[in-house]
Amino acid sequence: MRTRHTLAATAVVLLALTGCGSEYTAEDCAAAIDDTSTKTNRPTECQDLSDEDYETLHMAYIIRNSGVVPPS
Repeated sequence: MRTRHTLAATAVVLLALTGCGSEYTAEDCAAAIDDTSTKTNRPTECQDLSDEDYETLHMAYIIRNSGVVPPS
């Protein structure tokens, strides 16, 4: 439960910080991340994000799809 809240809070902060001046938002990036995404192979929607922001969204994807945190 704590992890889910942390991920949700992180996503909200990322959306607020990265939405300005970019063609894509952090929300677009999060939706584009899939099983082929890696630290160095980012989706086009994630190219403008900082390394830290992308790594956070990528890790959230991994945790969400690993079965560690049940779907909400």
